[in-house]
Amino acid sequence: MEGIFCSYYDEEIDQDVPLQPDLAEAISFFKGFIWENQNEESTMKMLILQATGSDEASLFISSLNKGKWEIGATASTRRRFLGPFFKRVTSESFIDNTERETLEFISFFYQKTLADFIALLEKNGH
Repeated sequence: MEGIFCSYYDEEIDQDVPLQPDLAEAISFFKGFIWENQNEESTMKMLILQATGSDEASLFISSLNKGKWEIGATASTRRRFLGPFFKRVTSESFIDNTERETLEFISFFYQKTLADFIALLEKNGH
């Protein structure tokens, strides 16, 4: 996919996020991301990768347990002949992923087409 933007949610500290990272920068940012909260009452931190355009795809990555990541993946495609407001949305959650599995998922997100990404979500949703 192309046109991938990166953002994050962290109420405790600023983390130096690349705005539109390539795959190597996204992997480096994931590996260097500070997942642990300093304050017990702080909300969960989240790394977001989003491919934009008329069709969109997103990854929402968070970590509740040390060494394990949760990935929320969503793709939306415009339905032909129905205009931009009628989209088909496919989403799936992937829980307890290792670092290697999470990095493979990020690589897949960058290197495959939107159709491949949707097929992966549909395959894991059934």
